[in-house]
Amino acid sequence: MLGFPASSGGYEAFGSFHTPSTASLFAENDAGSGSEMVWESAIASQRLQLQTNSVAIASNRSHFALDLQTWTYLNHGAFGAPTKVAIEAAAHWRAKADAQPLNFNDRELFPLVVKAIKSLAGFIGVSKPEELVLLPNATAGLHSVLASVLKGEEEKTVVLFTTRYGAVRKILQAIEGGNGAVHVHEEPLSLEESCDDQKVMQRLEKALDAVQATGCEVTLVVVDHITSNTAVTMPVKGIVQRCHAQGNGIPVLVDGAHGLLNLSLDLDDIGADYYVGNCHKWFGSTRGAAFLHVARQKGPTIEPRVISHGFFDGMQSAFMWTGLQDYSAWLALPQCIAFWRRQGVTATREYMHSLAQEAAELLYSRWEMPDHLARERQVPQHKRHAMRIVQLPTSRKLCGGVIVDGKDPKANSTDAKRVQDGLHSIHNIEVPVKCVDNRLYVRLSAHVYNCLEDFEKLAVAALDQKSQ
Repeated sequence: MLGFPASSGGYEAFGSFHTPSTASLFAENDAGSGSEMVWESAIASQRLQLQTNSVAIASNRSHFALDLQTWTYLNHGAFGAPTKVAIEAAAHWRAKADAQPLNFNDRELFPLVVKAIKSLAGFIGVSKPEELVLLPNATAGLHSVLASVLKGEEEKTVVLFTTRYGAVRKILQAIEGGNGAVHVHEEPLSLEESCDDQKVMQRLEKALDAVQATGCEVTLVVVDHITSNTAVTMPVKGIVQRCHAQGNGIPVLVDGAHGLLNLSLDLDDIGADYYVGNCHKWFGSTRGAAFLHVARQKGPTIEPRVISHGFFDGMQSAFMWTGLQDYSAWLALPQCIAFWRRQGVTATREYMHSLAQEAAELLYSRWEMPDHLARERQVPQHKRHAMRIVQLPTSRKLCGGVIVDGKDPKANSTDAKRVQDGLHSIHNIEVPVKCVDNRLYVRLSAHVYNCLEDFEKLAVAALDQKSQ
């Protein structure tokens, strides 16, 4: 049985839970402990084949529950896809909880959660695990930071780029609507500009100057680590350094929903005041696991949006217990980390990055777009990752009957939906189609179950074959 021996003293944890306080749990030197959270199994011991990416490798695909016999799945960046290791581990912890719910939640849960946090902290470069909290999803963390930082009646201004995630803007709209003292400066940033780190920094300067010219101070800068819509890596470390250098330091919130496993994360090195990330996307956990790192010590207390027994007992307790939930995705994280380390984290990442690059080049080659192909080959290494946005051909009929004028493009979101629906319903290809600057793009995702054959299918299916 897990947990701690019974104590004859009073309650140490918040509420009436029979465990030590979260502060005591984090203070414990438990290096080498936690063996109950990582174990051997037939699934966990299987190895990926990462030497070639030209054709489908059955053993790689077998690590996922995806129906890859039916679907060509090129949209991992949307909702991710859990590995079978994650599914097995989560099922293990659900069974533990179901076998004795009171004992598990009352006596065993919190020590296990703290061990999971410590394990994740070591994986993402957080030297103080007590600054890292687990969440059900990244949006919960973004909302918690924005609502906490922008609380109060004094004037506050938030700066972000137009490349921000749509839900972030809606959170800010809701906060603006309930608090007239909150203002949002949304700086335009084109796709072309976002691909050039120097131009991104120039846009940031312009935004900061514009706010200062109004006599206001910037309260918070929000930036994506990888933009969701256009799949561009942003210079987050440079943005953090620039913001911290102004005045008393402008705090920065990084939306890192696409970061974990896709990028080599060292959150201490990035230095953001707040960093939010998902585990269910590229990392392949089961849904319901995300994290928030709060490095800023002198700022407002960051509070969850749901208040329960852990509230008023410190940040960890407040986020750890927001009411009963399924904690299995959190508790499966150490097993997931062990799995990726066994595969080779760097080798896994290099496979995904190189496949995304080769896929983009393949499409531009098949679609006879030499200028785009040349630009694609010049994408700097530090901007490459497991997603890529690739422009669809113009002046040719696309799947769904859409034609975008090459000289005067006027594509819209309806056109994008028609192409995406056609790929989905006719060809069983799952890939998002985006409308950016009146042109249509496919946003590619490349994970270890993908291969170049998948993108060859897209190259053919994206064009209306009746018109070829």
